[in-house]
Amino acid sequence: MKKRILVISWYFPPINSSEGLVTYKLLNNSKYEYDVFMQSNNELWSYGKDEDIKNINKNINRITSKAKELNDFYNEAINYFRDNQDKYDIVMTRSMPEISHKIGIEIKKIKNNIIWIASFGDPIANNPFSLIALQDENPYTANLSNFLSIKRFLKSLLYKRRCRISYKLLIKNNNDLQENILKKCDYFICNSVYEKDYMLKDYHNKELFNKKAIIIPHSYDESMYPIGKKKENKKIVFNYIGHLDDIRTPHLLLVAVKKLLDKDPKLKDKMELNFYGNVSDKEKLYIIDNDLIEIVKLKKNVSYLKSLEIMKYTDWLIHIDANLADIIPENIFFAAKLADYMGSKSKILAITMLNGISADILKNYNALCVEHSAEEIYNYLYLILYENYSKEPNTEYASLFSAVKVASNFDKFISKIARERMVK
Repeated sequence: MKKRILVISWYFPPINSSEGLVTYKLLNNSKYEYDVFMQSNNELWSYGKDEDIKNINKNINRITSKAKELNDFYNEAINYFRDNQDKYDIVMTRSMPEISHKIGIEIKKIKNNIIWIASFGDPIANNPFSLIALQDENPYTANLSNFLSIKRFLKSLLYKRRCRISYKLLIKNNNDLQENILKKCDYFICNSVYEKDYMLKDYHNKELFNKKAIIIPHSYDESMYPIGKKKENKKIVFNYIGHLDDIRTPHLLLVAVKKLLDKDPKLKDKMELNFYGNVSDKEKLYIIDNDLIEIVKLKKNVSYLKSLEIMKYTDWLIHIDANLADIIPENIFFAAKLADYMGSKSKILAITMLNGISADILKNYNALCVEHSAEEIYNYLYLILYENYSKEPNTEYASLFSAVKVASNFDKFISKIARERMVK
């Protein structure tokens, strides 16, 4: 087997994104050597550039594309591989975005005997978040008082219809793309069995695809956390770190905090709730309208290393999953941040579906798991604030997600397929 492995990843440090950081922690703790074809000019759907991540090991060589657009990145990656194909026996493509897997399909055409590993951060086909977009209300039952004129109402109907057609076309294209990837790749990586089973459930040849599957969970890198002890606070501090929107929303948490404030006007002396990252405008208005600004603090995005420091020195970390119960019976999304939360060894209050990968991990970690219920969230917050309720983390379980252990398991897989290639 050739000495180096080619990795195609749109995101990789210094671009501070979830997928890039997941890839970084895996490769940086691996014994193998990698050439990472990446870009560093497009920060969309990321947390920006994080130049603080400097401890990239010598086993990683970054090859930086000049591209700002996905199509340009695709062309540059293909041209690079054409010119350097003799260097590689293995290529791993990382998504999201799915452009990396499209590059993998083309690489297989150029060099059919290369081993292609397609790594999925999220499903491409039937992604539950895409399916939510199709659950629009019936426009014919819309309240006409919401429109200034019949003309505007009819325009709205036309717009919704076009959107639904576009989404349906997008979903079909994504379904076709994912099936093509699974057919052409030699192996594919999922971060949990839940994700794998969801991706394969509708395929007639799912038994064949299942043989190609490898489960590599997200990980945390213990060496990246600061050294020190948490300072004692006069109040109990809750921190959420990451992106929130109208689907993955903190609304029920805010409703619970409002109920606590109604019961105790001095709540600001007992608790502080910080959100680091994006919060929707609707929730910002809720915070203002309900006089929560002295309790709920909206912070700017922070660097990845700073986020690890916040995680380590908090009283409780807040984890929020989208409520997808109307779309899927169990949560298939393993948020990469959850591994970092466990690496901090801090207590976690999780608002999640009670079936799925998050619940499985959180329960084993001994986190506090609650359903998407403002009343239940209120009850547990009350116990924490007024009854000294606590749940100490299971750090032994958390160690299973150490980047050293996860990368070691990945290396065993690479060694296995390398031996098989040598036998052939």
